[in-house]
Amino acid sequence: MQMLVRAVLVAIVTLVLAWPGPCRAATRTAASQTPAGLSYVVRYSGDVPPETLELLKQVSKAETLIQSPPDSILLLERRAEEDKAAFTKVFQSDGHFAATIAVSVDQSATPAVLTYAIDPGPRFELRRVKLNPRDAGLPTPEALGLTVPSPFSAKAVVDAEAKIPDILRRQGHPYAKVTDRKVTADFDSHAVTVAWDVDAGAKATFGPPRFSGLASVKENYLAGLAPWTEGAPYDVTLVEKYRKKLVSLDLFAMVQADPAPEPAPDGRVPIVVTVTERKHRTVKGGVDYRTDEGPGANLGWEHRNLFGGGEKLSVSASASSIEQVGQASFEKPDFITPKELFKANFKTANENKKAYAGQNVQATGSVRRQFTESFSAAAGLGYRASRIEKDQSRPWEDDKRYGFVFVPFEAGYDSRSDVLDPQKGVLGSLSMAPYWGTLAGGPNFLRPEFSVANYFKLIDKPGLVLATRVTGAANIGADRDDVSPDLRFYAGGAGSIRGYPYQTVGPLRGNTPIGGGSVLTFSSELRLRITELIGVVPFLDGGSAFENPLPPYNQPLLLGAGLGVRVYTPVGPVRLDVATPVTPRKDIDDIAQFYFSIGQSF
Repeated sequence: MQMLVRAVLVAIVTLVLAWPGPCRAATRTAASQTPAGLSYVVRYSGDVPPETLELLKQVSKAETLIQSPPDSILLLERRAEEDKAAFTKVFQSDGHFAATIAVSVDQSATPAVLTYAIDPGPRFELRRVKLNPRDAGLPTPEALGLTVPSPFSAKAVVDAEAKIPDILRRQGHPYAKVTDRKVTADFDSHAVTVAWDVDAGAKATFGPPRFSGLASVKENYLAGLAPWTEGAPYDVTLVEKYRKKLVSLDLFAMVQADPAPEPAPDGRVPIVVTVTERKHRTVKGGVDYRTDEGPGANLGWEHRNLFGGGEKLSVSASASSIEQVGQASFEKPDFITPKELFKANFKTANENKKAYAGQNVQATGSVRRQFTESFSAAAGLGYRASRIEKDQSRPWEDDKRYGFVFVPFEAGYDSRSDVLDPQKGVLGSLSMAPYWGTLAGGPNFLRPEFSVANYFKLIDKPGLVLATRVTGAANIGADRDDVSPDLRFYAGGAGSIRGYPYQTVGPLRGNTPIGGGSVLTFSSELRLRITELIGVVPFLDGGSAFENPLPPYNQPLLLGAGLGVRVYTPVGPVRLDVATPVTPRKDIDDIAQFYFSIGQSF
C-alpha cells in the first residue's frame, strides 16, 4: 500500500488502484492527550468506497499530522488544501476526473472539526488508445492488455505502457522506448484518450557477448552458452534466458546482461555481460537422526571452476551406524558442444544392515545432453563390485563376491521453481540399465527405474503446497536371490515409507528383510508455511518391496502417516517428522519413528 501511496504523490495522473464498495462517513479523533496547538478531528462525508477512503487517509497530511496540531486555523486550512490536491489525484487515477472535494472547518467545536465533503462523480471510460507513429508496427491495445471501451484505470495504463518496449524488444528492436504519454479527459462525454509517442528504433541482429568483471572464468566457455547465433534477429527473451543460465552456474554473485548502448556498424548488437564472480569453493556439512537408523553426519567439499570452464570437482563423505559412504565426482560442461555435460563418479560404501553386511565400489562415466531448459537425457558406462560378508537371504553363503558391468540410459525432466524448497513444477526421471555379471554364476538382468514428483501451490497466503511422489524399480530377468543383496529393493524408513523401520517393508524371513525383485512407493505431503520461519507438514506414505520383479505380487501395500515441522533457513528447511504405521505388524513395528535432517523429504 505504501508503494501505491508514493505512486499517487509522484505520477502525473497519480496511479493508484481503487476498489468498489459504498461508505458514507468516517471520523478520526486525536488521542486524549494532545500537544499544545489547535487540536482537531477529521471527518468525511459522501459516497466513498471504504478502500478508497482508507487510501485518502493514508495520503492525507491532516490525518498523518493529527498528533502535531497546527498553531493556527490558517495552517490547518493549508493542510486541508494540500489534501484536496492529493485526493484529486487519487480519484483521477481511478477515472473520477470530475470528483469534487469541499473543505470546511468548524472552529466553534472543541476540538475543531475539519470536514471533507466528497463527491467522486462519474467514472470516465477509456475510449481511445493511440500509439504514434502508426506505421511503426506498434502493438494493439489488446496486446497491451487494454480493453476499449472500459472503465479508466491509471494502473492499467501504466502496466500497458511497460509492455510497449518489451513487445518491441522481442520483435528485434533493442532500443525501443516510450518518449511521451498524454492522458486527455473529455468532461462532456466522460471519455478518456491515452496517447503514447514511441521510438521503436531500428531493427537489429545479435552480435557477440562482451564480458566485464571476469577473473578466473573463461570467456569462451560463457560465450558458448549464449542461446542465439550471431546475425539472428534480436530478441530480449533470449537475453534474459542467457542471464538466468549464467546465474544457475553458481559461479557469479551478480549477473547483468544488456544490449550495448549502440549497435555495431554492421547493425549487430553486442550483449554486454557484467558479472561479479563468487567464491568457487564450498565446504558443507549436515547432521540427521532417525530412530530406526540412529544419528548420522555428512561433510562435503566442492570446486565449481576447476580449470576455468565451469568444471566441478566434489568430494563427500557420510556416516551412520549402518552405513559409511565416500564419494567423488567430476563434471565437465561444454564437453562436445555447450549442451553436453560429462560426469564421472566414484563411490565406495561399507554397509551393516539387517538384510546384509558388506562393502561395494561403483564407478560410472556418462554424457548428458540438455535438449530443452527442462528436459535432458544421458547415457554411460559403469562397473560395480560387491563383497557381501553376510546375506540374510542365503545365510549358508558368506563372503560372496559380485561384479557387474552396466550401461545406464536415463531421461530427466525438471521444471521445479526451487531445488531446496519447490513451490511448483515437476521432477521426473526414467532410467534403464542392462547389467551383466562378470564373475562366475553372476546373473544378467535389466533394471528399469522411475521417479515422478509433482509440486502444486494451492494457496499463496498462507503458503500451502501439495507435494506428491511415486517411485518404482525392478530387476527383470534374474531370480531375486541371484542378485547381490545391495542391488535388491527395500522399502521402509525416511527415504520411502516413514513410520516403518528401515528396509522392513517387503519380503521378510522372520523379522529380517531379505530384499525384493521390485519396489513401488508413493508419498503425499501438504506443506503449510505458517510464518516466514515455521511450517507444518501432514503426510501419508505407502508402498512395498515385492519378491517378484513383475506381477503378480504377494506382498501387501503398507501405509504410514505422520506430521512434520519445518524451520526455514537460508540454507534450506530443517525438518523434524514423526510418523506412525497405519497397519502396525506385531513384534516388527514401533508406535512411532522420528526423522530429523536438512531439506524437504523430496
